[in-house]
Amino acid sequence: MDTGSDHPETLARRHKCPACFKQFKRKEHLIEHLKVSYHSVHQPKCGVCQKHCKTYESLHEHLTGPLRKACCSKIFSDLGCSLCFKIFDNPNSLTKHKEGCCLSAPAPSGIAMRCAESQEKISGVVVKNHTGRGHGAVAMDCEMVSGGDNGSLNLCARVCLIDEDENIIFHTHVQPQFPITNYRYDITGLTEEHLKDAMALNEVRDKILQILYNGESVEKLRLDGGKARLLVGHDLEHDLDCLRMNYPEHMLRDTAKYCPLMKTNLVSHSLKYLTRTYLGQVTCVLVLFCKLILSNVIFISPAIP
Repeated sequence: MDTGSDHPETLARRHKCPACFKQFKRKEHLIEHLKVSYHSVHQPKCGVCQKHCKTYESLHEHLTGPLRKACCSKIFSDLGCSLCFKIFDNPNSLTKHKEGCCLSAPAPSGIAMRCAESQEKISGVVVKNHTGRGHGAVAMDCEMVSGGDNGSLNLCARVCLIDEDENIIFHTHVQPQFPITNYRYDITGLTEEHLKDAMALNEVRDKILQILYNGESVEKLRLDGGKARLLVGHDLEHDLDCLRMNYPEHMLRDTAKYCPLMKTNLVSHSLKYLTRTYLGQVTCVLVLFCKLILSNVIFISPAIP
């Protein structure tokens, strides 16, 4: 039996996915793959072979990992940007691109200092009028403490909102509704003194909604958003639950659910990992987080769930 002559015919019968290049023996399997893979223009894509990857981590492995594709890796090492993974025609174009493709760490006199100053206040309340570019987007992060009889409850103790221009527009400590059993000081930096005269949860929620609604009616917000602002965050479902707050799903942009930033098995990375990977630092995580999700690393498009 001449198995060598049958091999090319077997390969010829394979059906190839035009996005991720996976091959299938039967056309029906390829169709089923296309139905469940949800390939889109928003997925990270190799600039050399145009292969779609599920996540940036997968793309990084494709270009520089131990099982990297040789031809793509060679071109990327010579003409590729290590931050955004774009490929350029010549070294001059790459050099010019790298001058602007960078994420600078927060300067001591900038947003990090403003965050530190606000944290030094016992009340911790910072409320500013929004002066960013249009209605745009607002990033939110919450710090949690433990409460309840057995410490199993996550209670919101601090909230920070930052606009697209990296201005802190709202920052306050929150008075938990249940007795606190653990302030998680090593993570939150909070003590009993910080929450002594903290703002009530209902008042905090009303102020946040006022910022997000931006004067828009509830009906218009539920329809197409109108002038209301996008809410960006990491694991927003958990934060909104702790705030006892609802906001339309089509107005949310959650980095924990954004596939290109997930692990290869589509499990969310931690906030600490994302800030370290894309910003190179983990200090003042509250601010770095907001700077991360409103930077050019993540585009805030209505097409991104």
